[in-house]
Amino acid sequence: MKSSILKRVFRITTALFFTQFSVSAQEIDINVVYQSAMSAYDSKDYKEASNQFTALIDNVEFKIKNASVYYNGACIYALNNQPKKAFKLLEYLINEKLYSNYKHISTDSDLESLHTSNQWAEIMGKVKANLTTQPERNREMIKKRLIEAKSLLDNDNGKLWEENIWHTDFLILDFDNTIYTLKPIVGFKTTDSTLYYSKMNENELSFSNSVQEYMGKEYATILISYLTDDGSTFIHELFHTLQNKHITLNGEPIVYLDNYDARQWLRLEFKALKTTLQSIMNNQELEKIKLHFNDALLFRKIRQTKYKEHLTKELEIETLEGLAQYTGVKLSNTKSVYADAITEIDEREAAPTYGRPFPYATGLAYGLIFDYLNIEWKKGLDSSYNFLEIYEKKVIKKELAITDTLVLQAKSRNNFKQIHQEELAKKIEQEKLIDFYSEMFFKKPTLSVTSINNNYGRSYDMYGTLTLDSSSIVYSRIKGTAQSKENFGNFYIKEDIAKLGTTGILGTWVGGDVLKFTFPLPEKIEDNKIIGEFYVIELNEGWEVVKVNSKGNLEIVKKIE
Repeated sequence: MKSSILKRVFRITTALFFTQFSVSAQEIDINVVYQSAMSAYDSKDYKEASNQFTALIDNVEFKIKNASVYYNGACIYALNNQPKKAFKLLEYLINEKLYSNYKHISTDSDLESLHTSNQWAEIMGKVKANLTTQPERNREMIKKRLIEAKSLLDNDNGKLWEENIWHTDFLILDFDNTIYTLKPIVGFKTTDSTLYYSKMNENELSFSNSVQEYMGKEYATILISYLTDDGSTFIHELFHTLQNKHITLNGEPIVYLDNYDARQWLRLEFKALKTTLQSIMNNQELEKIKLHFNDALLFRKIRQTKYKEHLTKELEIETLEGLAQYTGVKLSNTKSVYADAITEIDEREAAPTYGRPFPYATGLAYGLIFDYLNIEWKKGLDSSYNFLEIYEKKVIKKELAITDTLVLQAKSRNNFKQIHQEELAKKIEQEKLIDFYSEMFFKKPTLSVTSINNNYGRSYDMYGTLTLDSSSIVYSRIKGTAQSKENFGNFYIKEDIAKLGTTGILGTWVGGDVLKFTFPLPEKIEDNKIIGEFYVIELNEGWEVVKVNSKGNLEIVKKIE
């Protein structure tokens, strides 16, 4: 079983990746290699998974930072009957990464073949020891990281956005339901009057990097596992709380970006942005940098002109997440903002869906490139940002020309033929998934419920979504948390089987802040618990399930007093 904190696609960062390898070596995309290993794992082709994973760790010389990668590699080797390699990864994970999830590792069927070895008992003893020391280690690590982040933001002191980003209205969330903060809150404990902590109730907060309400007040919430990325995620979330004081922006996926044509244009834009950033890193002449940057904006203009009805919401989410990502990286401890931006593009381009992930790559890239070109592009936080408009007004000082010749030349510079073939294959996959979920939600009987979104927390895998139409999105991995008794209750998809094409809950916007969730019919209902093949719903008091029609559709509604 894969580690429960793993997302289907994520950034694999390495200490040596951008400094030790040549340009040709960088073309061996470690994210692609890792995903190939995990795809083979999902298909139960453990020999191929082992080969791919070995290529991965040989390539990056065992310097991957993400602990989940080591755990999943150990599972692959154990399943392929390679215990020595599995134990080597587990030893590294436990000794260097201080892995402590005893409950998970002790019940993981992927590792059963290792249980008869004497080395297994040693491994489990070390995991238990790590678990015992984890709370104190966590507290010390959190204090250290927060001090570092405060120092970074104190050094900035409002220079980037003319407002100081640092504040103490944040909560650090640990997966054992412990909350940490720097300010005293009623009921919280402290050992040194510096860091305060408390256990929260189940489902009281969503496990996500976001802004959430807690005890009647809004806080930036940051998962503890994200405190080790040079401060960028922490600063990203603090920026959101500052941003929210100025403007309310769309945060929902941009559904058209998952259609075949739009994906092609966005991938070409990604490619041109990546080449621009690489040219900056390689100190190429300014005209070459501007040529590649112009390609990116050309592809953007074609796409946004063709789909202009979506532009307002697209610019809002790019302002929301793109500026936060730019701010986090720009003010972090990173060794190279451009290398980080390239990695961000690689990660988001590898995602199976673009609707929600894209602004993390584009917002960061455009901000950094405008900075490099010494363009005064920032205009405060009271409105959304249009990077194409900024380029036309501030850089070329005219409208960007689009001609057949210019488009053909830009395509030839940015690998259009390969992107086109890959997106044709992707289109076929998407159509199969759409057929699968259309059958699940539109042809078969279902269970549905409506929710007031501003009182309902959702944490979901942004890479595990599928757009069905302009207002409906399938979430293959999601947890819903009622932050008010006005909502129906809490639900989740079982983590160990969550996968696009297998599991799914449909979310449909029906107007304003009203979101309708649709589930396959449940297998059983026990008191307040509704259990489906791959999901569980726990109803709040005062809600019930009723039959809607002769087709067999069910609905969760408030009980009539």
